[in-house]
Amino acid sequence: MSQRGAENASSVERIMLKLHKSCMGHIEQATGSNEREINQVLHLEADLAAWLGVLESKPEAQQFQSAHRDFGLAFYSAMSGLYRQAFSTLRSFLEVTAGAAYLSSHEFKRRQWVSGKLDISWKAITSTESGLYSTPFLDEFCPEAIDEQDEMLDNLKQAYRRCSEYIHGNVSTSQMLPTEISYREDITKEWLSVADSALSATIHCLMVRYYKDLPQSLKGITESSLEDHFSHLVSVRKLLGLPLEETRS
Repeated sequence: MSQRGAENASSVERIMLKLHKSCMGHIEQATGSNEREINQVLHLEADLAAWLGVLESKPEAQQFQSAHRDFGLAFYSAMSGLYRQAFSTLRSFLEVTAGAAYLSSHEFKRRQWVSGKLDISWKAITSTESGLYSTPFLDEFCPEAIDEQDEMLDNLKQAYRRCSEYIHGNVSTSQMLPTEISYREDITKEWLSVADSALSATIHCLMVRYYKDLPQSLKGITESSLEDHFSHLVSVRKLLGLPLEETRS
């Protein structure tokens, strides 16, 4: 390596180490100030991991696992102060998990997606006529959830929309983002809130698509997550055999 090349490499190393130091400082502040919110997100993430373990034999398991890794990268980015990257990767996680659940019922299209011949369509996933929460889809996979389809679809779309606002340079969110790595409690809490919503929406998508088809031994692995997060829903109480009179608005 020439002297000039060595000097350039050394300069890059100093910049990267300075960036790393800034991220470390941000991690200390973010984790120290948001313990309750972080624990809630990690609880949901552990429940998602349990679901993915149950689904490991499914053809779409590889896409679920890839998306799960994306969530880990999103979480790291958020804790490190890489806010735009955190929202971008969180959206990718949401898109791939919901997309894999939806396309699992369309094997030809799923194979085209995996082979790169078909792109995920968020519009198709959230279509009220044929998407994941459409009446025809729920009729076949989880008719108990039909009365809640509008609410759950709105939750899914809201989480996706909020991530998109940070990615596409929405004026209000762009003005919030710091120009360098520095701790912003409001944005950190916003990401944790959206991550909570995204994980909840994902687990509900998996319930809608897979729960009724699971053997009883595997249903038991997922039921604690459903009771923890969705016991207020009539559909979940019906699926788990819980008393309906205990539901709340």
